[in-house]
Amino acid sequence: MASHGNLGGKITLAVVGALSLAALALGGIAAANQSNGSAVTVVKETRGVGGREILSTNVVCGEGLRAVGGGHAFRGAHDLSKPVAFPVSAPGSTSDTPGAVQNAWDFVVVNPTSEKISVELYATCVPIG
Repeated sequence: MASHGNLGGKITLAVVGALSLAALALGGIAAANQSNGSAVTVVKETRGVGGREILSTNVVCGEGLRAVGGGHAFRGAHDLSKPVAFPVSAPGSTSDTPGAVQNAWDFVVVNPTSEKISVELYATCVPIG
């Protein structure tokens, strides 16, 4: 009888997981549809971060575009005792005007190593409107 309880719990967990995955997929489709069917543009830039330095920067979308997402990658050697960190990855704007279009993705990168590193930074952009 106890095995039926475990099976029921596993089935419930599988259903919840499938529903969560479907919700995430539909959320991604909805975000893509915000562009009114227009192409999504991904802007990629590589930046250097000196040893034991903090870099505050952004990746700017092109004219007429707004940022709806962003990401980052560090492809160098990883040291678990001194991990490279990205404490900020958030929408931003190149304008100081309140309510301005968020046309950039902001980043803060912390390099605790003694060596200069390179990081890849991405902004996902869609047409304004």
